[in-house]
Amino acid sequence: MAVLRGVATNEPAPEEPLTGVFVYRVEEDAWWWSDDMYRLLGYVPDEVVPTSERLREHQDPDDRDRVTGALDAVRADGKPFGCYHRLKDVAGEDHAVVLVADGRTDERGGVVTVRGFIVDVTQSVVTHARDLAESDVTRARASQEDIDLARGMLMAQYGVDAAVAMRLLRRLSQQTNRKLRDLARELLAAAPTPTAEARQDLSRRVGSVLYPEASTE
Repeated sequence: MAVLRGVATNEPAPEEPLTGVFVYRVEEDAWWWSDDMYRLLGYVPDEVVPTSERLREHQDPDDRDRVTGALDAVRADGKPFGCYHRLKDVAGEDHAVVLVADGRTDERGGVVTVRGFIVDVTQSVVTHARDLAESDVTRARASQEDIDLARGMLMAQYGVDAAVAMRLLRRLSQQTNRKLRDLARELLAAAPTPTAEARQDLSRRVGSVLYPEASTE
């Protein structure tokens, strides 16, 4: 039984989206997956050895080259990225996911590890599309992709889970009278590091989108 604003209901409480965490050690070409990472792909934890090829096998064929390119880029420069794509688990079930990752460098500037997580956003995509007419499904999916990528960006930036990041987005959308999808797109536009600007300034750029009035004071 769920409780909404102090009122008990018979509706089941919504499940938190499954979030798998991974670490890739570049020199060793070795992966570590959290238990939820295995579960997201349909495995029992530690059932298989995690590898780049195994992860690629689960990706939708139309998305594989794009995801591989993004992972190759972060292995080369360590810059954070977000990537929306589709996975198929071992049971044949399709999942819409957001992958967020960045690299850790050594004293020479070389990337030694890539750390990140994959959030299963299947239910949010289905629910969002279901609320619209069939003619708007494609547009709904594009809008939801932006929202889920922005949520993943906030998760990485502030170290919070998916539910907290989504609540933050919704609250700021209401406070600033901006549509959720517009706020998400502003965040994504702020993510790339401008030429000659330090990567550490990402926090400032994100803050200027979330709190525009404060940034102009």
